[in-house]
Amino acid sequence: MAHTDEELIKIFTEDSSRGLELIFKEYYETMCLTAIRITKERSLAEDIVQEVFYELYRKKDNVQIKSLIGYLKRSVYNRSLNKIKSNKDIFDSDDLNIELSDNSISSQEGMEYKELEDYLNEVIDKLPEKCRLVFVLNRFEELSYKEVAEKMEISVKTVENQMSKALRILREEMVNYRNLLEKEEMG
Repeated sequence: MAHTDEELIKIFTEDSSRGLELIFKEYYETMCLTAIRITKERSLAEDIVQEVFYELYRKKDNVQIKSLIGYLKRSVYNRSLNKIKSNKDIFDSDDLNIELSDNSISSQEGMEYKELEDYLNEVIDKLPEKCRLVFVLNRFEELSYKEVAEKMEISVKTVENQMSKALRILREEMVNYRNLLEKEEMG
């Protein structure tokens, strides 16, 4: 049975162990995907998410939560960015994998979509570090330019420049991808 955020917060307030278990079941995988988009490493993302849930439990008597999903996402973003700042080696990790979730498309369309998705993920992964982080935070995590600037401790103008660079590279790569598909269809 799925609970609303309000119900989960109420249960957590009344019985922190049971509440944390329900919150964990509800949000663990979503928070892992959020962390993976930033860190690009599943095991590190899982560690980050577990740390966030541990901190939530540890602060159970003092924490005031208005939006559970907002609290968890912010905590995961902050902890992920802090890990990146303290450990630059994580950018050499495995590729980011995003699951295809639309079951209404045909298997052929699904394969084509998955190929395109994989290609775009490769392009995103190859973006320069700052450019990729700005892009991921803005497009996948839906942070505003101002929020991205604050998280990364850079100016809004730098965010704008990095987004322009990322979008230019992605546009160029899409043209290359389209040309490659056309050649395959003709030959």
